[in-house]
Amino acid sequence: MDSVNHQPSSNATSVSMTPLDFPSQALEKINSVNKVIPSDVPSEAPVDIDMREIYFLIMHFLSHGPFKRTVGELCNELLEHQLLPRRYHAWYSRGGIHSGEENDDGVSLPVGYRKLLERYPHIGKDHLVKLLKQLMVSSCRPDNLIGCRSPNAADVPTLLGSNSFSLLASDRGGQDKETPRLPRYLRWPHIQADQVHGLGLREIGGFTKNHRAPSVRASCYAIAKPSTLVEKMQIIKKLRGHQNAAYCATFDRTGHYVITGSDDRLVKIWAMETAFCLASCRGHEGDITDLAVSSNNAVVASASNDFIIRVWRIPDGMPMSVLKGHTGVVTTIAFSPRAGAAFQLLSSSDDGTCRMWDARYSQQSPRIYIPKPQDVAPGKSTDASSSAVQVQPTNHQILCCAFNANGTVFVTGSSDTFARVWSACKSGSEEHDQPNHEMDVLSGHENDVNYVQFSGCVVSRSFSIDSSHTTKEENNLKLRYSGFRHSIVTCSRDGSAIIWAPRSRRSHGKTGRWTRAYHLKVPPPPMAPQTIRGGPRQRQQPTPRGVNMIVWSLDNRFVLAAIMDCRICVWNASDGSLVHSLMGHKESTFVLDVHPFNPRIAMSAGYDGKTIIWDIWEGKPVQIYETGHFKLVDGKFSP
Repeated sequence: MDSVNHQPSSNATSVSMTPLDFPSQALEKINSVNKVIPSDVPSEAPVDIDMREIYFLIMHFLSHGPFKRTVGELCNELLEHQLLPRRYHAWYSRGGIHSGEENDDGVSLPVGYRKLLERYPHIGKDHLVKLLKQLMVSSCRPDNLIGCRSPNAADVPTLLGSNSFSLLASDRGGQDKETPRLPRYLRWPHIQADQVHGLGLREIGGFTKNHRAPSVRASCYAIAKPSTLVEKMQIIKKLRGHQNAAYCATFDRTGHYVITGSDDRLVKIWAMETAFCLASCRGHEGDITDLAVSSNNAVVASASNDFIIRVWRIPDGMPMSVLKGHTGVVTTIAFSPRAGAAFQLLSSSDDGTCRMWDARYSQQSPRIYIPKPQDVAPGKSTDASSSAVQVQPTNHQILCCAFNANGTVFVTGSSDTFARVWSACKSGSEEHDQPNHEMDVLSGHENDVNYVQFSGCVVSRSFSIDSSHTTKEENNLKLRYSGFRHSIVTCSRDGSAIIWAPRSRRSHGKTGRWTRAYHLKVPPPPMAPQTIRGGPRQRQQPTPRGVNMIVWSLDNRFVLAAIMDCRICVWNASDGSLVHSLMGHKESTFVLDVHPFNPRIAMSAGYDGKTIIWDIWEGKPVQIYETGHFKLVDGKFSP
C-alpha cells in the first residue's frame, strides 16, 4: 500500500495520519450520498457512479490550486474513511484470501493518492472542468434558438441554475411541462410590442439605415443577422442510393425525413440523423416529376410522367393509393393547407386540366377543373394594353399550381400565357361529374407562365377556425372570402414577373377579383468587358432574361426571382421597385427558397454546383457551398 503521507503536486507541508479501518461506515456514507439523487430522474439506463472517483477528481483539482493545507487535510480525511478509488484484484484471484496488505478485504485494497496519479496519468489538473463543460454542451437544445421554448442552461452558462436553467433533465423537463407556450399573438410574426420595445428591437436586430422597418410593428420582426445564424452550417450528409438523376427533394413536416424522387422511377425516404434509406417506393413507370407532403405529415404523394400519382405512407413507404385519371404528364402536385382537408390533393397536368383528389382512396373520382370556353370566359384582369387579348380555346398545358395560405383557392400557370384562379371549396349544389371553371383569368405575360405563388404561404402553413364561437354558415362565409386577401405573383420566360393585388368585393363581379399591381421587369445584365480598340469585332449574343422561379419573402416585403442569366433579382413588393440584382452563380438557377423563420435569409442553387445563402436585406452572399461538378436542380430549407 502506498504511504499515507500526502504531498501535493506543489511544495506543501505534508500531514501524516494513520487511517482508520471503517469499510462498513465508508460504504454507508457512499450510499447515503447516492440516496440524495432523486429516483425520478429520467435516464436511458441505470448508471452507478463511484463516489470515490468524484472525491479523487475534486482532490486532484484542488491540489493544483492555492489550497495546500486544505488538500492535505482532505487527503487524510479521504484515507481515513477509505473514500479514494480502490485497486481490485484480478477476477481469477478473488477468492477472499487476503494478500497481506492492510485493509485488504480479499476483493480490493485501498490505494494512496500518489499511486492513483501513477495509475491514471491521463487525468489532468482540469479534468473535472472539462467534464462539466462537456455536460453543458450536451445539455444545449438547438430548438431554443428559434424562440419557441423557454431558455435553458445552454443559453445562460451556469452550473447552479434551477428549473429551465438547470442542467438536470428532471428539473428542466418539469419546467417545460409547467411553462405554457406563449399565445399566438405574442409569437413571431404576430407579436405586438409597444413603441419602446419596438425601437429596442430595431436597434439590436440588424436593420440598416436604408432598410429600416416601415413601422414599429414591423420592427418587431427584427432578429439576428444571417451571418450569426449560418456560420455553423456545413455539408454533413451525402445520400447515395438512386441510379439516376434525382430531380425532386423535399423534407417532411418535422424535418426528420427527406424524400427524394429520381429518374430511376423510385421514391426514397431517408432518415436525416443517420442518412439511412428507410424505404424505396416502387411502382412508377416514368420519371418522378414532383413530390408533396400532406399537412398532417401522414403521407407523401409522388407525380410522374406516366400520368399517375401514387401516395405513400411516411416513414415506412407503404403504398396508400394510386390516383389515375390524367391523360398527360402530371407537372405539379400540392396538398391543401386547409384544416380538415389534409388529404385533399391538387394536381396539374399537360392535358390542360387540374384535378382535386382524396389521397386516401384510389377509386374515388376527383373533381376536374377545366378552363371555360372562349365565349363564356370570365372577366379578365387586364389593362388597356392587353384588353384585346382573349383566352384561346386551343389545347394548352398547365405547368404549375399553388394553393393560397387558407387552401380555399388556388392559382395555375399555363402554356397559353395565362394564369387562372380557381375555387378549391366545393359548393353544395355542385354536381360531382360536372367540370369546374376558373373564377378569374390573369393576362399580361407573353410566354408560358411557369411559376405562381400566393403571398402569406410561407408564414401561414395551416388554417383553423374556432368553431366554438361561430356557426357553420359563418365559417363557410369566412372561408369563401379569406382567399381574396392575398396577392399573387406570376413569372414567365418572357422575362417578366407580375404582382396581382386583390380587388375590393364590390368589383368582384365586374372586372375580375385580382388586378395587375406591378409589372416587375428584369433589368438588363451588366455590360460585358469591352474589347481592345482596334481589335477584331465580336458580336454579342443577347442574354436570355426569362424567369425560372419566383417566391415571396417570409414577411411578404420582397419578391425574389431566379433569372435565366444566373442572377437573383429582388423587388420591393410594396412599390415594384428593384432592390437588388444578386450575382454569384455562373450557370442558370432553378432552386430558390426562403428561410422558415428568418425573413432576411434566402437560398439559391444552380447548375454550377453552388449553393448560396443570401442576406436579401443587404444584398450580399452570407455563405457559399461548393458541391463540385454536380448540377443542383432542387432543394429546400428544413421546416
